[in-house]
Amino acid sequence: MHLSFNPNLESHQRAPNTYMQSRVEKSIARLLVVKFAPECGEVLSLYRAKRDGWIKMPEEIEQIRKHSGLGDAYVLAYEAEPRILSCLMKFLCPEDTVKKLKEFDDALIATAEKDKLELVERLLDELENDNLSESSLETEGESIKACETAQKEWESISEDEKAKILSQIQLFFAFFYAYFYNHIALMVHGQKLTTLVPLALQGNQKAFCKAVQIDRNLLTGHPYFRDTYARLLTGEDPKFLKAIASHLNRPPIQGKIRFPALYMLFAVLDGFKWLDDFTATEILDVCDDARLDRYQNRIEDESYLIKRRLEYRKKQKIGF
Repeated sequence: MHLSFNPNLESHQRAPNTYMQSRVEKSIARLLVVKFAPECGEVLSLYRAKRDGWIKMPEEIEQIRKHSGLGDAYVLAYEAEPRILSCLMKFLCPEDTVKKLKEFDDALIATAEKDKLELVERLLDELENDNLSESSLETEGESIKACETAQKEWESISEDEKAKILSQIQLFFAFFYAYFYNHIALMVHGQKLTTLVPLALQGNQKAFCKAVQIDRNLLTGHPYFRDTYARLLTGEDPKFLKAIASHLNRPPIQGKIRFPALYMLFAVLDGFKWLDDFTATEILDVCDDARLDRYQNRIEDESYLIKRRLEYRKKQKIGF
């Protein structure tokens, strides 16, 4: 069974106003960083181990993504950052996503920051308590991979129910992949894939090369990248092709990341445009709430935290 993945909101609907804000409120950014940064840091730390700087999801996760029918289509979400949130909202609210997005957006605009924080906290609780938790996703993944016991259960489900389950798996993994690689790009290049991909679509060759270095699935999952690369292979622009090859052959991370969890926390804060506006004391409090070990990350006090942040900014400029 193959489903057509579409990360867009319905075409006749305009994206909510929240997407147009320059950045979320400080308290909300803090909450989201505490929630997502440790998980992204763990992914970065575990999945680049023994890969010499290459960042790739573990094979079992890759197989779930591929067999769900999502394939490489999640890269379409890089065209606009709201698409990534759209995948998450469609996962949480599959029945009427646009309505829920509008209600969510209207609520954020109309309420005080304290109430907004409570609203986001409830949304995160829904995400944690959703039926498609990590364990259930693994179960469905085993079903899709035809494990003997799960296969019997899978075959007993109606076709409509199978389609709903696969659609939910697609949306969750589209959000997870796009969100993770988006912040890897921000960490490595100082620009998200949601910045690099639109620039590449406008003909920026440097942005094209940087984007595929972070996520080479763009070359198979995105029509523009796939078609451009195919034309280049026919000899259309040897210099451009050589530049792409150079980036594809060069791991995104050249050296050892000493503090993967801390750097991902910086990247997520950076993504919310708050990294430079949080004080060292405030970031240390975030690290504590995110359960980052101060000694292991060499952030015993404010002065060390400032050094780590300066190192992060320097690496963005000269490369990891």
